[in-house]
Amino acid sequence: MDHQPEHLEQGGAGGVGASVTGVLRRLRHAPMMDTVLGAQYAPLLPLTLRTHLHRWRPRRYRPDHVLVPEGYTVELVAKGFNEPVHCCFDDQGNCYVIECGHKIEAKPRVLKVDVRTGEWEVFFDLPGDRWNITGAVTGACWHDGHLYLMNTDTLSRITPDKGLEDLVTDLPGKGDHQSNYPVVGPDGKIYFGQGTHTNTAVVGADNYAYEWLRHFPQEHDVPGQDVVLTGRNYEMPDVIGNPATTVRTGAYVPFGTETTPGQVIEGNVRCNGSVLRCNPDGSDLELVAWGLRNPYGIAFTPDGRLFATEHGIDERNNRHIIGDLEDFYEITEGAWYGWPDFASGIRLDDPYWGGPDRGRGREPVLAEHPDPNPPKPFVSFAQHSGPNGVDFSRDTSFGFEGDAFVALFGDLTPVTARLTTPSGFKVVRVDMATREVVDFAVNKINGPASRLPHAGMERPSHCQFGPDGNLYVVDFGEVSIAPEKGGIRVWENTGALWRIRRTDGLAGRQPPPATVVPSYAIKAALGAAGAVAGVVGGVTAWRRRRR
Repeated sequence: MDHQPEHLEQGGAGGVGASVTGVLRRLRHAPMMDTVLGAQYAPLLPLTLRTHLHRWRPRRYRPDHVLVPEGYTVELVAKGFNEPVHCCFDDQGNCYVIECGHKIEAKPRVLKVDVRTGEWEVFFDLPGDRWNITGAVTGACWHDGHLYLMNTDTLSRITPDKGLEDLVTDLPGKGDHQSNYPVVGPDGKIYFGQGTHTNTAVVGADNYAYEWLRHFPQEHDVPGQDVVLTGRNYEMPDVIGNPATTVRTGAYVPFGTETTPGQVIEGNVRCNGSVLRCNPDGSDLELVAWGLRNPYGIAFTPDGRLFATEHGIDERNNRHIIGDLEDFYEITEGAWYGWPDFASGIRLDDPYWGGPDRGRGREPVLAEHPDPNPPKPFVSFAQHSGPNGVDFSRDTSFGFEGDAFVALFGDLTPVTARLTTPSGFKVVRVDMATREVVDFAVNKINGPASRLPHAGMERPSHCQFGPDGNLYVVDFGEVSIAPEKGGIRVWENTGALWRIRRTDGLAGRQPPPATVVPSYAIKAALGAAGAVAGVVGGVTAWRRRRR
């Protein structure tokens, strides 16, 4: 793997990109937005707790606005979902779409979809007391007549009478990232990725802005084995006490807890940033690998190798780098992949990531690393593109047999990044032979449908090959930046299920190129222009009153 970190102001075009670049550079040295939001969010909490808004709106769909290679076609299967995040199929070919209940006023459900007709019904309603408002139901898998469901920190299976039988509980999934969707391995065991509580192992004000810190103030990241700390601590607003004062927090400890040099943190099989497995009845939970930030999607190749997508480090918290890419790792049993002191197999304090202005608090928090040279990614994706669900082609009639198909959810600028051009919002193919990432399904204009003049995909969250050999893409729906739900809100009724089907004729390698528009830069420039116009207008009005 040979890549260089992309510049923050990627995708700038002409005067618009240049005009925003200087502003973005200055913003790098300003307090992180999430820290500011966290400090401001605390005193506003009584008001936000009373805010319960059902955000609903219709959405247009134009399959021809999604570009795919020659020899393939895009079809809309079903629509009107509330935040669908994942899908799987049973032995009879029924499709189960999982609605996750994250930052939305619609509770999690499992929907049973007839992919031939597009008709769907509610298969399972998550009980109200199982709805963790700061967590998420992340997905399901079908195995031996049962649907296995992952909800925030618990793996369960749905019983014949539509009850929930809990199999693995108390997983460390109540933070920024949850316990991720399960899959069945070649050995018949249930595998799943486990995300981290934090961005880089330090609980901070950003975690209050993400809401969970208020509910679970004692939660923190847990390593997969005993680790020794350097004793570095980070100062931040006391968001769970008095935001006007500060506290100091170290790695792998609760908010407001300082660490000391040589301090040992005990490891646990229920650890963050890991891939875990268990028997179908939940017994014999095992650690497969750890040191990953958020191994969101996992899948096995046709020959039994295990791979995982990983979300890279965000530009937030008192400890981060700028320019981290998103990765695709081959998972080796027993390996440590470097988090929280490495990204893409490279130390955070390595000059590779740039000078001191390219992040904060980049020094190691671990005094000893389980592996001083952790594995490098198999391939990497663009920064903040959000590689979520993944599946491998196994059907020669579809083509690209053995290659991985990955749903790129898309960035969350400006909450976790500062980009000028949308990143992600498409489906890509990983050529496993050449280690290339190739576009497979892209909107005609790069970016989500709700923000641009097209009616294609919004946010692809999962890719799954069905028993019919077609590729099904779960479209999460529309996300808006908002204060009342910890930074974002998700609109009801905007989720969908797409299908990509092989047609007659020769198969192309990739789709026509999408039109790339620096929409974030344009929005920032317009916002700045509006602010200047407001100030000028106010000054003019004041002068008139003075006459």
